[in-house]
Amino acid sequence: MRSGLTPSAVLIAEGRAAAPVTMNTTLFLRAQNVRSESEYKRQAMAAGRVMYHAHVGLSTWDATRDALTEIATKLADAGYSVDRFGLALDRAMGAHEAERESMAKETGPRLDALDWHELGEVVPIQPHLGDHMIGFPAGFENTVRALAAGVTTIGNVGQYSAFDLVGGSDEYVVTEQTVRALSAMAALRNKGALAHSNLDDGTGTQASHFGAYVGWAALERYVVEDLIGARLAHCYGNTIQQADTRIALHFALDELQGRNSIGSMVYGNTVDHRAGAIEANRSAVIAQLRCDIAAQIRRPTGHAVNPVPLTEAERIPSASEIVDVQLLARSVEREVRADPLLFDWSRLERLGVGLADYGMAFCRSALHVFESDGVDVRDAAQVLLAMRRASMPALERAANCVPPDEIAELVPWKATQVQRLSAQLRANAPRLNGVRVVLAVLEVHDLVRDALVRVLPEAGAEVILLGAGSSIEGVARAAVQEDADAIVLGVYNGNALALGRQLTVAARALGWDGRIFMGGLLNQDEGDGLPVDARPALTGMGVRCMDRVEDLLIELALQH
Repeated sequence: MRSGLTPSAVLIAEGRAAAPVTMNTTLFLRAQNVRSESEYKRQAMAAGRVMYHAHVGLSTWDATRDALTEIATKLADAGYSVDRFGLALDRAMGAHEAERESMAKETGPRLDALDWHELGEVVPIQPHLGDHMIGFPAGFENTVRALAAGVTTIGNVGQYSAFDLVGGSDEYVVTEQTVRALSAMAALRNKGALAHSNLDDGTGTQASHFGAYVGWAALERYVVEDLIGARLAHCYGNTIQQADTRIALHFALDELQGRNSIGSMVYGNTVDHRAGAIEANRSAVIAQLRCDIAAQIRRPTGHAVNPVPLTEAERIPSASEIVDVQLLARSVEREVRADPLLFDWSRLERLGVGLADYGMAFCRSALHVFESDGVDVRDAAQVLLAMRRASMPALERAANCVPPDEIAELVPWKATQVQRLSAQLRANAPRLNGVRVVLAVLEVHDLVRDALVRVLPEAGAEVILLGAGSSIEGVARAAVQEDADAIVLGVYNGNALALGRQLTVAARALGWDGRIFMGGLLNQDEGDGLPVDARPALTGMGVRCMDRVEDLLIELALQH
């Protein structure tokens, strides 16, 4: 393991030097007669036109290409178009190209050298790359390739602090690659390059209130814009349910940018979706669209609105399901335009200003905390690494910025849900005296894990908590070394069968004969279409598949 970081001045120079001299002018840009997506966004904002985003990412690039063609064709037949698509890549794309073949397949395609150029040439929809790009070991090389292909909105800065490859990555390497990637984008800022960051993917979503969430956004802006010189485009919304909060954040993030935002997209609320509950999901989508569309009409910020397909909670949506929800969005837009007094705009704009003011104060205090810990806060890499290592609860305590009551009352979904689920589990939890449990979630979907960390010890269990960067072999070794009775593994990225198989093989090889429990989204991307249900195969190899956390506690009580 290396002992230190390369100075940011060196990293920034290397990143700028690697920026492509020429970028492809995509089919979308040619059709719109603009030089960049940023220019197109500015035109749409001036015209009061709401833009739309579709998130796509089937198992292979070929399947994704076909889906994009179907989406573009069906929307055109209905008299509509979508402005941009986000490509949800397989997590293995975050590793260097030579390493990907040995990694388990997850949801989303993997791109080879010939696929990059096709991103902007398949359909007249501007491509966006967020997942598993910036913030990973291969983030720099992928960013340079994407820029050359004409993809100018690239992320995900938020994932740098919260996502990782299975088994973890060298934090120095990831940090340096992140600075280089952002510096390549800084070199092309005048050509429209935008560094995308989904705040709901990063450490900000761990905040106890939305003031600190906006404070994290201000920290990202400080590093990306003030220290590196790239243009930052924030995204938000995945885990934000309340309409007033979504709109207040819309205003707050615009205030951080001096009311001169060029956003990437506002993501649809995914946390109110339930598998199989199509009508309830439709109601959630309509509620989300009303506030996001209204906010863009009230104060355009360049964010494309992303309607979440109604099957999102079950699996990767098909092309036809994406088309259906895009058409639903257009009908909602017509309703919103007919009712300009849908929200109390004056109150929400004031709240947005308050959130931004608090966020900037939080940022200043957090930088002081970092500096007190020996971080050079004028060095981008050092600040990024401090942010990656930071625990949001600890940073909130150290920053000691007391929010006004109206901000303190705005509590993010995760904090609320961890408290709710913990209370629900405590009410009927059986005694688990002496049960030893290895608990791991190898990515960012850690709400249930955080509730279990609270409840299991209270019920008498001993918990060995592993970090998101743990390897499957490391999970099995921990079970042996800690003489654990059970392993509880959360999985959400379309690789449940592959991880279950690896875990059972590793456990047997080490002679561990305890029980393995898996929960989450238990499907498997097999590389030939939509993911398939992995539960039958997992059950066949002896893994207990848990649909309800309450049932997990009952099963653990049977260990003794």
